[in-house]
Amino acid sequence: MRESFNIYLIGSVLFCIYMTTLQDDYNTQRTHLGISEYGRHVQEYIEHIKTIASKEERTSWVHNLAGIMATLNPDIKLQVNYKEILWGHIFQMADYELDVDCPYEIVQDKKEFKRPEHLGYNVSGIRFRFYGRNLQMMIDRAAEMEDGELKQDVVNMIASFMYNSCKAWNNENLSNEVIAEHLKTLSKGQLNIDGSELVVSADTTVSVRRPMQKTNNFGRNNNNNNKNKNNNNKNRGKNYRRF
Repeated sequence: MRESFNIYLIGSVLFCIYMTTLQDDYNTQRTHLGISEYGRHVQEYIEHIKTIASKEERTSWVHNLAGIMATLNPDIKLQVNYKEILWGHIFQMADYELDVDCPYEIVQDKKEFKRPEHLGYNVSGIRFRFYGRNLQMMIDRAAEMEDGELKQDVVNMIASFMYNSCKAWNNENLSNEVIAEHLKTLSKGQLNIDGSELVVSADTTVSVRRPMQKTNNFGRNNNNNNKNKNNNNKNRGKNYRRF
């Protein structure tokens, strides 16, 4: 009993030590990776090269590191100038603070991260959702037009669209008076038209959207299984012979 307790105690102590070490060396507390595809060990390799006093020795280490990186990423050998690319990656991971005799001309390309600007999404609400947002844009343009026959034709086209949209989504036939009231509301009083002035064209090809009906497949399958069992029992009875 005492032996089991001692083993449990030693295991608990080792686990606590491991967790403490893990917390002290967690990824979020480590240095930033220049190129994460090469991993943490290559980054530490480069940091160690920086500490070497001899420039000749540092250059030798970088040559060896380029060979290791080519092994880790063999697809890069398909490129003609892959060695130059590897040296560029090494300098990038070293934050361009590497004093070695480089056989290639490395151009410093240090890009600073900038937060992208806000795209300016339209977050304004829609008064009548079944009309959609494009209708509001059409009404705004119609309200800016000069009074005349062209403006009346545009308003009639918009009214026809409103009638057919409501019929498609709500299965409701709007009257001209209701459409005129909606036009007045959406245009903020700029399109103040009487319902008798509107000429609405109904689209006969518009189909009413109905909710999908859920079928009880589980019950239907059970009924089919019961029928199959009854048929099997009947057939078994016919083939049964008494001796």
